[in-house]
Amino acid sequence: MRLIGQIHVSLKGSIIQRNPTVWEKLKRSFGATVDLDTDRVRVELEATAVVDQVRRALVQLGVTNALSLVIDDTVIFQDTDGKPDDLPDLVLALSEHSAVFGRGFSELRFAAEHEEAGLHLVIETRARTEHADDEPAGLVSIGGRLRDLEPRAGESAEDYRRRVEPLAKDPALFEAARLQFESFVGRVEGALKATMPEARVEHHHADARVVHAPAGDGAGAEQPPVGPTHPGYDPFVVYYPPSPLGMMLDVMLITSFMHMLTPPHVLFVNPAGTMLGTAQEAAENPDLLNGADRGGDDDLSASDEGDAADDGDPWGDDGGGVDDGGGFDGDFGD
Repeated sequence: MRLIGQIHVSLKGSIIQRNPTVWEKLKRSFGATVDLDTDRVRVELEATAVVDQVRRALVQLGVTNALSLVIDDTVIFQDTDGKPDDLPDLVLALSEHSAVFGRGFSELRFAAEHEEAGLHLVIETRARTEHADDEPAGLVSIGGRLRDLEPRAGESAEDYRRRVEPLAKDPALFEAARLQFESFVGRVEGALKATMPEARVEHHHADARVVHAPAGDGAGAEQPPVGPTHPGYDPFVVYYPPSPLGMMLDVMLITSFMHMLTPPHVLFVNPAGTMLGTAQEAAENPDLLNGADRGGDDDLSASDEGDAADDGDPWGDDGGGVDDGGGFDGDFGD
């Protein structure tokens, strides 16, 4: 089961103006008014300030483990050794690059991880100094997993199945995890509001999902979409490569939830992130899962209605990855 949430951070910016054409220059010379405004906005941000504000918000919640910091495709910090409580190391690494990035950047990606109440969480912050006027300047994406459902080192597929199968039949486990995750996303939102008073910080969505990959569809591999505004974007799989046992877990959960009298409030989605229905709806109407794709309806929750689109991600491809030497796979692209 994937726990996925996102928070939007909006800041006041200035409209970017395009260069006038020759004809427009001529018109202006005669006193005419020419509208050169574009649909792009530029926000004045400093990398050190963004990292400091987010870091202070995370520390309020007890989040102290850094994963990586990438600014304009330059790796400033990455935790290759799984060292705990290393946020100060990340701040130190940034200070050593302040002469380069202290006065501005194009895109910043700052990731941390946290564990609480049986959840393993990845918190990824992305900020851009230039964006479309209908987009936020920053996105805080949160992905989580239940620790008890994650494969253990050296665990065989059969051992994993025997251990997890009884857990898959406990609806209270999944409902408690969902509520705990929603609470965490809400607390991140509140902490960001406190450390970023100049910004508009808005909760976008927080939900629990299970991926249904139809036989013969060729799906099942958890690959992150192109960018964080994609409806199926899950930062957890960006920093932690999916286990081959993930598809087995999805099948076990779907089978279990479909036979529960009162299944937990979980969304069934296809590998592209398109919503197929809730577990309750699928239990009442199994045909929902027969067609894996409802024709592009990417609306995964009421709070995210109309915000997600299938036709690309305006935040673009990340253009490569970060090889961490085995700690995590920071592939920031598709």
